[in-house]
This record gives sequence, structure tokens and C-alpha cells, in this order.
Amino acid sequence: MNSYALIEDPVKENDPNDDGKGKIVGTIVEKDSETPMEFANIAVYKETDSTLVTGGITNEKGVFEITNLEYGDYYLVANFIGFNEENVVDIKIDRSNRVYNLGEINLAPSTVAIGEVNVVADKAAVEYKLDKKVVNVSQVISAIGGTAVDVLENTPSIQVDIEGNVSLRGSGNFTVLIDGRPSVLSGSDALRQIPSSAIENIEIITNPSAKYEPDGAAGIINLVMKKNSMNGLNGIVNASVGTGDKYRGDFMLNYRFEKLNLFFGADWSDEINNGEMASERETYYNDTTEFLNMGGDRKWIRGGHRFKGGADFYLGTNTTLTLSGETGTSKRGSEGGGRTENFTVPASEQILSISDETSERNNDFYTLNMNFQHKFDDNGHRIEATAYYSDETGTDNEIEAELLADGNWNPTNEYLSNVSTLETEDEQDIRLKLDYTYPFSEDGRFEAGYQGRLESENETLEFRDYDQASDSWIINDKYSSATDFQRDIHAAYSTYSNKVGKLAYMAGLRGELTVREIKNTSAENVSSLNRFDLFPTAHFSYPLAQTADVTASYSRRINRPSGRDLDPTPNYYNRYTIRFGNPDLEPEYTNSYELGFMKRFGESRSFVSADVFRRVTNNKIDRTQELGEDGIFYMYTDNFDKDYSTGLEVTGNLSYKKWLTVNTSVNVYDYKITGELNGESIDRQSTNWGGRMNTTFKFAENSRLQVNAFYRGKSVSAQGESGAMFFTNVSYRQEFMNKKLSATVSVRDPLGTGRFERTSYGDDFKSWFRFEREPRVVMLTLSYKINNFKEERRGEGGGDGMDMGGGEF
Repeated sequence: MNSYALIEDPVKENDPNDDGKGKIVGTIVEKDSETPMEFANIAVYKETDSTLVTGGITNEKGVFEITNLEYGDYYLVANFIGFNEENVVDIKIDRSNRVYNLGEINLAPSTVAIGEVNVVADKAAVEYKLDKKVVNVSQVISAIGGTAVDVLENTPSIQVDIEGNVSLRGSGNFTVLIDGRPSVLSGSDALRQIPSSAIENIEIITNPSAKYEPDGAAGIINLVMKKNSMNGLNGIVNASVGTGDKYRGDFMLNYRFEKLNLFFGADWSDEINNGEMASERETYYNDTTEFLNMGGDRKWIRGGHRFKGGADFYLGTNTTLTLSGETGTSKRGSEGGGRTENFTVPASEQILSISDETSERNNDFYTLNMNFQHKFDDNGHRIEATAYYSDETGTDNEIEAELLADGNWNPTNEYLSNVSTLETEDEQDIRLKLDYTYPFSEDGRFEAGYQGRLESENETLEFRDYDQASDSWIINDKYSSATDFQRDIHAAYSTYSNKVGKLAYMAGLRGELTVREIKNTSAENVSSLNRFDLFPTAHFSYPLAQTADVTASYSRRINRPSGRDLDPTPNYYNRYTIRFGNPDLEPEYTNSYELGFMKRFGESRSFVSADVFRRVTNNKIDRTQELGEDGIFYMYTDNFDKDYSTGLEVTGNLSYKKWLTVNTSVNVYDYKITGELNGESIDRQSTNWGGRMNTTFKFAENSRLQVNAFYRGKSVSAQGESGAMFFTNVSYRQEFMNKKLSATVSVRDPLGTGRFERTSYGDDFKSWFRFEREPRVVMLTLSYKINNFKEERRGEGGGDGMDMGGGEF
């Protein structure tokens, strides 16, 4: 039942604070589940002639506030697509009643089919909140038909290199979550697998609170997946095709009735990404220099399929149980070859060869999720429990062959090298989570909880040499091994948030006990770890004015070395390079500080924000390489002293009338790494900078063009530096059939500038590497909405004063 209340805010006669205006406030909730409804529409009309005055939308808590209303009589209409609208009449705002609180407004799901609703306003591509940035995927049309990586190419704080590797403020050490839960895959691998069409929004959390796991020195990237909840059957189907053999398809269906909501979806992909590689290496031996030059084509093959589904059970007014799961297969591979030239100065016999490398990795996985939530009241007092289980098995088969060639680069029958590795793995991951939230006042909140992580991995590596005489593979025990990895993490956390005047704050503390054991057949001893860590966090927010805010935050993070980094077994890259892991690696610990300012302009979606950040990492993990007496380069992973990142990131969003929106950001930061290698200092420093711009032109209500540009400057590492990088994307979207069908055409890297370069050097070597990806890739994506599924709900602010600010959900 709706409850409308009046808040009296009397103003005395001739009071200078009386500007002749008031406001209406309230909360929108779903009637059945009593869940706050974000992005519900509010429209305010004059009671005398039903003229539309203004409007707005609800925030993530379902709360709305309509301000700057002249004294007078009004009525209000609240609605959300798929729900019956609710009217509130007899709203009188005058000197004695300046604030009218409507309390809680319940919207009931519609029981009949809904026609088209033509209320239009786009969300901003990026929204800023107290502890995170939210990327609204639907506003990045260049990513349609792509993956989460394509979305992140145009996101503040994110950098994406040519090979699709993602870094967060210059660091690849971040955690990927899906709906707040861990992904079966990790880091960039996870982001490459998930289609952008299945993602509602992406949360960039650079300084997470103690409630989140502290893994990832740079922070968290959380993918919030789409799950519609309207009555009846609804859904969406997407299909993409691109030049160079790139294919994708996915669908999502949702059916809801009364106390049950069912959802099911699947996605499939098969893509080939082509590129060219070149490298040069100089090795110094007293008065002789050896040169090794390589070049050739390479293609990366990515694909797989996934099925996912589940159900929401509304057990009572305040109790919900969700069961879900997914299963599928991911495939990754590469094929490539090229020419290798090996010679020395002073001159010696030149050796020419033809290389052929293939890699095929197949993984089968499934996950099971259970989530239980009970609300003790409507004020946020609740308890939530989550259980998660994942299992992944896979094989990785690689073959490295190098044939001697004659002076005209024709291959002979003589192998210089022909080796094969077969890696098998079986991983299990169990996560248990219990969260309790108690709001003890309007602004105060206490949270506490427990999280458990039980991880295990069994891996075997079989290294084989090719025997040309017998035409068979022979196992080489020197490079073969088996590893048993076990790690349990038990954590407890608590956060406390409140306000002192206008200053909002949240303080948190998390304690973690880690027990780890690694058994490897090539290591003499078992590597074990038993450690307790504390992770404090703090967040502050202060409004300087109605349209300006200052925020500050601190968190302590950890980057735990992966199983591959800890594995001491030699990893044979080719006959010139061998890599070793290090079972004695210590985790990285990062102290992260941020100070931010955000200014919004008028009633538009325009804003500018500035973030100053400093990140100090202890026990910095980095890779180095050394030249052995046998002429082979050996790569190692080790802990160095520290690295420092101190910088400024400025982001602006300009919404010009109805037809042009520009979102741009520039970041500049000083990067320094300190430590020693073989008794000598590796202290290095560089000033890094980068920028991105996303420009959207709206030619009509159903058509728009988007141009993206991205630049990243040079940066240093322990033994070298990486070069600058620049690329662009252009996309066009057209909608048909009352927006049920849309077609998007995008061109990736139309200027052909996408390339990556890296240089490494030591006392006895210098190496250079370059990769150029396939330019001018054209993608066509078709999307069709089934029944009353609304992927977007838009309302354009204009001369009528309406600013719905809403968007796609």
C-alpha cells in the first residue's frame, strides 16, 4: 500500500531563504518483491491544465527528488516499462509545505502486453559514484558484436593493448568479477570471452571497500550481466559477422510469472585475429656480436560456447532465493611461422631457417551458484548468503618446429628443432560468502561478513622431443613435471559508514588467513605458506555544492602470484628462450590513495572530473632475462623492491543539445621501479600519459555514429620500455521496426595504426619486438528484441524541461 506523507518546511514572511520553489521526494519499489527500482520514470504535471512541468528518474536505491518546482498544485505519474503506472494527485507546494514526501510508491507488474513506450533519454557512457565508475555498455556502440575488452577500450582508467591485454591505470594486476562473483577465467582472458551484448554495465573499482576481496593491486573490474524481470516471455537475439573469419552469436530469454522468474541464455563465437610479428636480438660475446632476426605472420584463434540459466524464487515478501549455473567450452589457439636469420659479426656462416608454431588450448568448465537474501525491513536491514562452485579441465598442446633453409629461404628436410608440450590441468574453486547489513540511522550503516575461498589445481606438463629417424615423439623428463597446488583463504570483514554534517565516510577492515601448499615433481621441497594479513580501507565524500563533489579513498591491496609464476618447471618457449617460475615468490602489497573532484553542469549530462592517485607496491613482481653460457636466454620471475605510480586523470563528458556527446579523458602519471638485479640497481623512471575520446553523433532518434580514439604513451619496465600506441574505431547504428531490430556496422582501426613495440636490454644483450594487428576489420551486428523486452528506455531532455536521464537497463 502506498503511503504519502507531508514534510512541513515552513518559511516565515519576508524570509530571504524563500525563493518561491519547493520539491517532491519519494521512493519507487516493486510491489511483489519490494525491491527498490533504479531508473524508474517520474513525470510531474500541473493540476490545472495537465501541462508537463519536469521529471526525473530514481537512483540505485529507488529514490527520486524533483526540485525547482514553483509553488502550486501538481500531480505525479510514476512508471517503469513492464509495470502499471501509478498516479499521485493533490500535491500542493507552498510556503508552509516546501518539501512533499510521497514516501514509498509501489509499482505492480503489468499483466497485459505492453506497446511501445517512446520516452527517450540516453545514459551517460560513464557514470561516477562514490567508490566506482560505471560504464553503460549500451552507449558504446563500437563494442556491439564484440567482447568486454572492446567496451573497455574507451573507458577512463583502462588501457587495452593491441593484443587485447587489459590494464587498469597501467597495471595488469586486477580482479575480474561477474555479478560480484569470481570468473572461471581470470584477467584479460575472462574479458575476451564474454560478449558485450550480455553485459548490462561494467563497474571500475580502483579502491574497493573491505567488503570486496583485496586481490588485484590495481582494483576490480565487475561485469554486471543483463537479466530482465518483466512478466511474460521476453528476450534478445544477437548475431555478428566480421571480415577475416569472425563470427559471434548469443541470445537471452526471460520468463516471469508471479513468484518465479526463469532465465536462460547461450553464446557462441569463432574468431580469427591476424597479425604480423618481428623481432631482433643482439647478443654480445667479448669481441663478437650475434644477431638473431625473426619475422612472420601469426593468427590467434578464439572461440567456444556457453549455456547459462537459472531461476529467482520469491519465497516471501522479503525473501529471495536464486539458483543459477553455466557450462561451456573455451578454445584458444595460435598459428604462425616465419623466417629466422642467425649470423655473427665478425662474419660467420649465415644460418637461415623457417619456423612453424601451433598452439591449441581447450577448456571445459561449469559453475553453480546459489544466492539467498532476506530483508528484515524496507530500510536496508538484510542478510545475504552466497555459495559458488566452479570446475575447469583443459589441455594445452603446443608444437615448435624450425627447419633449416637454403639461401633462397626454401625449407630443407633437416630440423634444427622440433619439440612439443602437452599440458593438462584440473581446477576447482569453492567460494562461500555471508554478508550482514544493518542501517542504524538514515545515513549510518554497519556491515560485516565472512568469505571463504578453497582452491585446488592439479597440472601435468609433458615435454617431448621429435626423433626424426623413428618419426616419433620421445618424452624429455628434464622439462616434464606434475604440480599439485592448494590454497585456502578465510576472511572476515566489517565496514562502518555514517555522516558528520555533509561529510559522508566509510571505514573498513578485513583480515585474511592464507594457507598454501605447492608440490612439484621437479622441486626438492614442498613450498608452503601460512600467513595472516590485514587490509584497511577508507572512503570520504563531501558535496561542495549541489553540482560538485569531492571524494577521497584509501585501500590496501594484494597481488598473489599465480600457479604458473610459482611453478619451477622450465617452460620451453623455443630453442633460444626458456622460462622458469619461482616457488619462493612473495605476494605484492599495494597501498592505493585517491583524491577526486567532480563537477556537473546544469540539467544536462555534462560533467568534468579530476582524480589524483598514488599507488605504492612492495615486493614488485616482474620478469627478467639472462644470457646463459649455452647461448640460451633464461627468463625468471622475481620480487624486486617497489614500484610507484603517481598521477592525474581528467575526464569530461559534454552533452551538446540532442545531437552530439563527447566523452574524453587524459591521464598523466609518473612511474618508477626500484630494486636490484644481479647486484646492480634497476631503478628506472618514466612519465607516462595517455588519452581517449568517444564522440557520438545522433542524426535522428533511430540512428547514430560513434568515433573512438585511444592513445597510450611510452612506459618503462625492469629491463626495458614499451613504445607508444594509437588506434581508432568508427561505428554506425540504425534501428528499425519500432526499435525491435537494430543493425550496427563498425570498422576497427580504420587508419591502420594499431601496433605495439617493446625493447629490452642488459649488459650482454639487446632485443626489440613489434606486433601489428589486422587493420580495418569490419563487423556487422544484428539485434532483435523479442516481445516486450526493452534493452533501452530513453527520454530526451529538451525545451519542455524534461530530463529523464535514464537509459538502457
